[in-house]
Parts: sequence; C-alpha cells; structure tokens
Amino acid sequence: MRVSRETPERERLQEAGAALRAGELVAFPTETVYGLGANALDAAAIAKIYAAKGRPANNPLIVHVVDEAQARGLAARWPQAAAKLAAAFWPGPLTLVVERAEVVPETVSAGLGTVGLRVPAHPVARALLEVAGVPVAAPSANLYTQTSPTRAEHVVKSLGERVGWVIDGGATDVGVESTVVSLVGEVPVLLRPGMVSLEALRDVVGEVQLLEDMPEEEAPRMSPGLARKHYAPGVPLKVMSGEALEEAVAERRAKSADIKVGCVVYGALRVEGTVAVVMPRDAAGYAAGLYEALHRLDRLGLEAIWVEAPPVKEGWEAVHDRLGRAVS
Repeated sequence: MRVSRETPERERLQEAGAALRAGELVAFPTETVYGLGANALDAAAIAKIYAAKGRPANNPLIVHVVDEAQARGLAARWPQAAAKLAAAFWPGPLTLVVERAEVVPETVSAGLGTVGLRVPAHPVARALLEVAGVPVAAPSANLYTQTSPTRAEHVVKSLGERVGWVIDGGATDVGVESTVVSLVGEVPVLLRPGMVSLEALRDVVGEVQLLEDMPEEEAPRMSPGLARKHYAPGVPLKVMSGEALEEAVAERRAKSADIKVGCVVYGALRVEGTVAVVMPRDAAGYAAGLYEALHRLDRLGLEAIWVEAPPVKEGWEAVHDRLGRAVS
C-alpha cells in the first residue's frame, strides 16, 4: 500500500492499524530502515516476527512508540539520562534500553529484563503508530542476517508472502539502523553505533562507555545488531583499501574480460569492467545509500561485492560497524 511520505493518508492506514491490533504483521518505513511490525504487547504476534524473519530468540526487538509518555509506560524505571536523551534526540534514530515493565512480553527482549524503546521520526511510521494505538515491535523487515531494506521493494523481495502488509512510504532517509544505548547501569553504554554519534550522546549526558565484551553467539543480547554476521548481501562481500581494490580488479581482468564483481567505491577508482556504485563522501550520505547500493548490486547475479574502505574518522562508526558485520 503506497502512502504519501510527507502527508500520510490516515484513512488508508486504518486497516493496517487494525491489522496490528489484531496480531498481524505490517511492514512500514521508518527514517532508518523498513521495519517488520507487530503489536508489542501481544506475545503471539511477537512470535510471528521471529518466525517470518527466521530470527533467533536471543536477538531482541526494538519497540516503537509515539512519544516519551508511551515509552515511560513500558519501562519499569525511567532514569534521568533517558529523559535527557529523549528530549535531545526523539523523534529520531536513537533507541534507549531501559528496565522492562511487566506489560511487555519477555520474548520482545530475548528473555531479559530490559526493553529497547524508540520514537521514530518518519511521518508514515508516526501516523501508523497513532492509528494503531499500540506500541509496535519492529526489527528490520528482511530475513535474518540479510541486508536491511530501505525501500518497500526490498521488503517484498526478502519476505514475500511472509508479511501481509507492506506500506510503501518511499526510500528511507538515514539508511542504517538506530543508535542503541543502554541506560540500565549507572553509566550509559553504547551498544550499537548509529547516526546519533557517541560524541553527540556525550554532549547530552556526559560519560558514555563503549561495549567492551560482545555476548556469546547463543547468549541473550540487550540490543539487536550484535551478531557477528549481519546486514549481509547474498554474495560474498569484502572490504579493502582503494589500492587493494584496484589491484584485485586488475588481476581479475587479466584472467577474464567478464569480471562479474560489483564495487562500492568511496573515491574515483579505476574499476573499469565492473559495475561500480560511487558513494557520497560524507558519512550521512554514505550511510543513507549503503544498503541501497548493496541491494542494487546483489540483484545483478554477481559473484562478489568489493567495497572500498571508507575513512576511519569521527562520524563513520555506524558505516564501519555495518560493513564489518556484512563481510563474508
């Protein structure tokens, strides 16, 4: 169902809202990626998300709400840091992990006593939440470990008939998943980098620690996006320096005129003979186009995707995190 991004037709969203209340799955756009939504207070509906995605039960879901007041109703405790960060970054691409209220099914949170909460900024997501009248748990709307969708057609390609509703609100703006911060301990901990940077978080609440130890692969996680392999296209992906990428392309060309490799390049590299996507040189633009580039190359029947490593500097942490987990 296509709706206007800027002025969503609420009358068209009524049936999708009713579907959410009835325990059905609805895919919808947020400013980060498209989400696969279900009523966050309905354990049976939550089970449908895990089944549709093939997602392991130790990987929690993020709950989307209309405002801070609704978020507080799903938290057992709302620390001062949560109020400060919500005031600074909501609506927006920031998820706050807090102690979970009993009304939230434990399956939302991988059996842990916490829950990740976010107020999305996308007009379609906000309109759907208001029409539905329930908090909506929504991981990315794709099969587990695959590249996250930034367009409705990506959702359809990945999930097909596993989802009954796909709301098309156009391409997403941010393009990578939200920043996730745990507020359970005395000091906030950055669990997953996103486009709300570590520096921006520290400007609001002071000290923010980095996650030191990744959980074991089978252990429950406080945040999605902590699996070793995630966000991956259907063909092998490698990240290398520009010089190494040029050498690899030249070596392939020396062996065959038909290279069948797609390249994602940050600069003007000599990669003739390949399908190349030239990315923006700023972190926000690169992040917004990253998954779209991977989807575009993935559907061409290539043997591999080679990515020129983007710069290692402030603001690029989310891009490096996603590429690092997509590497084969």
